[in-house]
Amino acid sequence: MYKAQPQEERNENKSTLSVCDVMRDNANEVIMKVESLLPTFIERFTDLQAEYLRIARDFFGTCYIAEKELLDKMGVDQRAIEGFDKYLKVLTKSSIAEIEMTSNLQKIYVDNTISAMKCYDDYVKLMLSSYAKILEYTSYVIPIRT
Repeated sequence: MYKAQPQEERNENKSTLSVCDVMRDNANEVIMKVESLLPTFIERFTDLQAEYLRIARDFFGTCYIAEKELLDKMGVDQRAIEGFDKYLKVLTKSSIAEIEMTSNLQKIYVDNTISAMKCYDDYVKLMLSSYAKILEYTSYVIPIRT
């Protein structure tokens, strides 16, 4: 069905610029730029999170010193402090459970998105295979320019 080009024609065509080469090369350039920036983005986000957590620790550390001094002077009942501790432990466990749930939802979201992308990729490959066959047939029926 497909008629191969003579070797001389293929050598001549290598020096010409094709639309497919132009699209592929420019798409690759954009993709490589995005890939090169990903580690920097992750590092910056990690630095941002680390700074946020450092500030939160400093805030509670500063409050701890001032509050301890005040509450020690006030002579707060130990049973009230123990009750407050139990209350905060419940809030802490609830917060940690919510963080873990959010993390699991994010993992499920990413896994599902990757799965959908793979299905899409399979579909595109199937369509491109059909497209390539159509191009091959079209190339066969179009006379060669001289």
